[in-house]
Amino acid sequence: MSVLFVFVDGLGIAPQGPGNPLSRVKEPPLGLLCGNEAPGFRLIEADACLGVEGVPQSATGGTALFTGVNAPKAVGRHVQALPNTQLRRIISRNGLLRRAREKGAAVGFANTYTPRFFKRGRNRIRSVTTVMAESAGLRLNRLEDLIAGRAVYRDYTNGLILEQGHDVARLDAEEAGARLAKLARTKDLLIYEFFQTDHTGHRGTTEDALEVLADLNRFLQAALRHIDPDVDTFVLSSDHGNVEDMETSAHTTNPVPILLYGKGADTLLADVSRPNICHVTPLILSIISSRLLKDYSMRC
Repeated sequence: MSVLFVFVDGLGIAPQGPGNPLSRVKEPPLGLLCGNEAPGFRLIEADACLGVEGVPQSATGGTALFTGVNAPKAVGRHVQALPNTQLRRIISRNGLLRRAREKGAAVGFANTYTPRFFKRGRNRIRSVTTVMAESAGLRLNRLEDLIAGRAVYRDYTNGLILEQGHDVARLDAEEAGARLAKLARTKDLLIYEFFQTDHTGHRGTTEDALEVLADLNRFLQAALRHIDPDVDTFVLSSDHGNVEDMETSAHTTNPVPILLYGKGADTLLADVSRPNICHVTPLILSIISSRLLKDYSMRC
């Protein structure tokens, strides 16, 4: 069994309209965010504001998503971009990967880091997911892991890393999605982060956003084709809204998806009346705990 958790930065749920590029994405999984239905999938709308005034931001939103801790409430505000000292402390103590690993799960973070990242030493830009992976004791993927097929780059096609002059193979969405699913089969929990959605929401046009979302949908579809829904669980969520409203370049207060597919998708979080992004980490930990316990019982 495996849990594949895809974190799509800056992806909210908004009404259909000309400013919402998701209105033109009809097929699952992303098509569900504008009212379309598909068998086996379940969409839960989750609050990302968490009772704190203002617009949700990446550092606190990501911390809440990957720890289950109400980070904006803990620090008294929504924090932009990279986690500060207080947030890094919360992530180090409560990060999803660390807690899953402590339960005995085999965990992984699929993203690749470039040589430039490692050359920075102590001056590395450490995002929420980087702090989470490091605090779990994971070795961060390097360029050689990407070349060997053991990792996926943040734009999954390798287009951006090719622009930096590195000699890697260009992948299409289907090839990259199949690779991600293959990697997930080697773990109890695999996390992948995609943040071109947030970049496009800040700097792109509606047509740019539609292109990114349509290709992302093909990537996700390819991964889902290689998932066994009787055994595996697919989870997709976000830290805040952005790309779903291209009439503004800022983040939004819209709810974000908790999109489920596979084993348990029809019952997970069914008893939660007001879902928010703090529910994602406990949800995944509960899946892992129940499956590890079942595996242990079967061996006894």
